[in-house]
Amino acid sequence: MTIHIIFVAACFLIDGVITALFPNNAIATDLMFFSNLGFCAMVLTIRRFDLVNSCLLAIGFGMFFDHYFANTFLVYALSFFCIAFVVHLWSKHMTDTMLELIILCISTIFVKDCVVYFCMFFNRMTGWSIQTWFVNYEFLTILANAVLVLILVSCIRLKDDYMETKERKVRKEERVEWFKLRSKR
Repeated sequence: MTIHIIFVAACFLIDGVITALFPNNAIATDLMFFSNLGFCAMVLTIRRFDLVNSCLLAIGFGMFFDHYFANTFLVYALSFFCIAFVVHLWSKHMTDTMLELIILCISTIFVKDCVVYFCMFFNRMTGWSIQTWFVNYEFLTILANAVLVLILVSCIRLKDDYMETKERKVRKEERVEWFKLRSKR
């Protein structure tokens, strides 16, 4: 589980680098792009865990994102928790095809951003209409993150293959040790 957490944290740090390379202007006439690579890595990682661990991991990364990236209080933690719950229910009916993983990531980005927008709208932290928000913020974010998700899924598959190979090697060594102990009787 530690490797998964380190991988997701590294993806959140890459988000920070992408944000520094492509700064956004909050003027309502500009198109904005926000990288959600860390969020997508979290979504693709928590779908393999049980409900309690996935919700705890999502809340933890949500609080991390609230504190270090968004400067908000529990807005993203609540959003990530809701997403973890929905992903846990939805992933029971999914396979690991590239198309399904892209749809999962893009739809969870949209739901997360909708939850955050409505939280900010009802707390009067934003004055954007839903149409302005979708055109200026969400549209380019979804398109750009679809490309990033392709790269991310490939990286996750490489990580999973590496972990499986490592686990097979450990199991093979355990089996050899077991046979050695058994033959000494």
